[in-house]
Amino acid sequence: MQTDETITGFRWNLKGGQKFYGVNPDLSTFGKAMANGYSLACLAGKRDIMKLASIEFQDQERVFLLSSTHGAEMSSLGAFVANVAFMNKTNAISKQWEYGEALIKMIRRKAIEYGVEHSFKIDGVACSPFYLTLDEIGSNSLKLRTLFNQELIKNNVLMPWISISYRHGIKELALTERAIDSAFKIYSKALLNGVDKYLEGESIKPVFRKFN
Repeated sequence: MQTDETITGFRWNLKGGQKFYGVNPDLSTFGKAMANGYSLACLAGKRDIMKLASIEFQDQERVFLLSSTHGAEMSSLGAFVANVAFMNKTNAISKQWEYGEALIKMIRRKAIEYGVEHSFKIDGVACSPFYLTLDEIGSNSLKLRTLFNQELIKNNVLMPWISISYRHGIKELALTERAIDSAFKIYSKALLNGVDKYLEGESIKPVFRKFN
């Protein structure tokens, strides 16, 4: 079994999503958050597999090669050590879970308040939630998503997706709540009168598409 911890590692748990879900993989890949933005990634695995690429055994044929463009960057390794120390010292991962729980509760409450809970859904694990914007038949609507973000941006909140940071706190949650209030006012009107009436530009498009 192989796990991709590029997103889940250092967000779900310091030992990755595999720790949270009780998975014991043969190989794991980590990246991104390891060094807090510095170029660093990691392939980790059980010794009987990893030794097949090792230079430890002179007479053993290497089955695969471990190589990296930035493998010799000491600054990235230093950033990784400092990052792990910071997360342990500040309980950063627990803080992100707590903020995510508060954010989900707030948005769900606001969706009910503005009568859009059938169209706007927020779900997922608290440390990395996601939201959906659904049309009248329950299909994903990129126009409604565009409108929602359009109105958030007017209120100084950029949230094309939800990416919780250690720096998010009470002040940021209050700012987001004010922006959600404003956005849902327009969102609820769009559900009644048609979203095109309120869009001020083109709708966002899927990343993977045949035509521009």
